[in-house]
Amino acid sequence: MNKQNPTVNSIGPRVATAMFQMGINGLPRNYELVYEAYSGTNPELTKDFVAIGKIKSQRDLDELGKKYLPHHHEETVVSKTSDRMQAQMSALMGLLEQEKLSLSDYSKVIDAASRSFASAAKDDLETLARSAQVLSQATELQASKSEAMVGVAARQAAELEEMKSHFLKTERMKFVDQQTGLANRRAFIKASSAIYANPERPMLCGLAYAEIDDFKRFGEAGDKGLGDLLIRHVGSLLNAGNKTHEFVIHLDGNRFAFLIKSGNDPEIMRVVDGLRAAAQSKPLFHPKTGNVLGNPTLSIGVAMSAVANKTGQLVAYAESAMFASAKDGGNRTTLYSNTTPAGTDKGWIFHQPK
Repeated sequence: MNKQNPTVNSIGPRVATAMFQMGINGLPRNYELVYEAYSGTNPELTKDFVAIGKIKSQRDLDELGKKYLPHHHEETVVSKTSDRMQAQMSALMGLLEQEKLSLSDYSKVIDAASRSFASAAKDDLETLARSAQVLSQATELQASKSEAMVGVAARQAAELEEMKSHFLKTERMKFVDQQTGLANRRAFIKASSAIYANPERPMLCGLAYAEIDDFKRFGEAGDKGLGDLLIRHVGSLLNAGNKTHEFVIHLDGNRFAFLIKSGNDPEIMRVVDGLRAAAQSKPLFHPKTGNVLGNPTLSIGVAMSAVANKTGQLVAYAESAMFASAKDGGNRTTLYSNTTPAGTDKGWIFHQPK
């Protein structure tokens, strides 16, 4: 297995440079859009981004963002949903008001018929029959109106439920990676920000950073789609192998992360190595030739929340351990330690599973 250069895989500086050269405003939504376009995690986004042309206006970028990164434009989604729901509720209130007026008219008919029954002579069959006929017709008409209103109300209730489902789906999709179906970077930022929310009592957990070994080889095979296929393949295997339902994230490119809620180092390493084994459990086949391209492996670095005091530091430690795994040949897990083990000058412990 070829050793990887840890500096090659970071596209952050490239994104910042590209934004500066293209004159793109340094807004968070612009950064994520350009980041996604350059990382290649969504080929369609990359294609549409290039199609805009050399001069990319903020309007063009926002239109692209609404299509591929709707979470940055959720106010628009919420506003549209709110307007539709308000219109539906207004229509429903109008129906209820109509029903109220209809019932009022029906009540008047009943009252008139009651007075007619009371005042008519017992042997005045014609008057009694006429009043009974009016009451019968009014009752049939009211029943028909009520039935129609129930049908309309049911349809409007179904539309409201559909809008609610669409809104909830949109809300969920903000945190899902389209390429792999795993959690995305936004979900990771949200989850990791909670680790040190209480500095006095940080969440006990382990953060693992992982990269696919020898990923560059697939990009050099003359078919860029192989890299995307490999990422989806690994994502699928990680999802299938996540027996304990840990928080597994596809960050970008060939990089993943695992956030495991436990303060026990051996337990964390056991779970991480289980995911590492899952990632290489099935070979990748070339989609055109059917040739076996090999079983993907991961270089993983783990850092425990107890060794850091903020999220950025924890990420840096996990990333350092991951680079150490890649440097030593890959297909291994490295646990970061903030204390130097006896007889070594390194700041991490190499974990070798049995």
